Amino acid sequence: MSRARALAVVLALALGLAGAAGAATREELTKAVDAYRAQLRAQPNSAELHAALGETLESLGDTAGAMAEYERGLRGTGDTHRALIDRGQLFVRQGRFDDGRKDFNRALGQNSRDVEALTARGHSWVAEGKNKKAPAAFADFNEALSISPNDGAALNARGSFYLAQLKPELAIKDFDKALAATPNDDVLLYNRGMAWKQLSHYDRALRDFNAALRITPGDPMTLAAKGDAYRQLGDLLLAREFYDAAIKADPQSAIAWQARGEIRTALGDSAGGDADKAQAHKLNPAVESLS
Repeated sequence: MSRARALAVVLALALGLAGAAGAATREELTKAVDAYRAQLRAQPNSAELHAALGETLESLGDTAGAMAEYERGLRGTGDTHRALIDRGQLFVRQGRFDDGRKDFNRALGQNSRDVEALTARGHSWVAEGKNKKAPAAFADFNEALSISPNDGAALNARGSFYLAQLKPELAIKDFDKALAATPNDDVLLYNRGMAWKQLSHYDRALRDFNAALRITPGDPMTLAAKGDAYRQLGDLLLAREFYDAAIKADPQSAIAWQARGEIRTALGDSAGGDADKAQAHKLNPAVESLS
């Protein structure tokens, strides 16, 4: 996954918006770890290699190992920008927002026009406070886009935040602009589909979700989004079919279990609906009804 796409996913997950982007398999990531470690034996002080290894370990779920590599990168030789951005983003995912922004600010101290650092810092405000931190987030996104108006990650970040603020028309403008440059970006397609769904333009939403699924078949969040679109259109049988697929792809999705439970109840299967809702609350006691 590219760095721009990784940041897009991070932001959108924080907002509850994005489908999972296409990623390497676990086997491929493990091979990459071995390759980076082999390169580091020859270049043990390379900041870039430590950061790349950290990214790969983080993709494998080894947060502690990733953090160790980012910190080695910051002590290494060469450009430390990658390690600063990566460590900052990891801090943000851990809820350590001030620590994350310290790293982004250090990167901006090296280059005040660093679009990636500005976008990452903007995301940190979103993750910390959403609406409460909106002015700071928009300031960073807008500054990033004033420097690089077509930057896909910054456009997706700002568009996703517009969507979270129930401003889908503005979100679509940003997603359209980003998709003009990268028309096969499944994250952008998913997010634009969510914006169309917010506007109740379900035909356009389904078109974008279908395009995203052609790129990442079986993505559970996109399957669930299609299910909700058909639910809104009143086709409960088709909605249930897509929630079935979403649960098969991700059995840990409380929202998908809850939605399917409500659909099964509406279709007259009260026992099945209650069982699905019970599973949803087992996975996440805070899951809310979609009715």
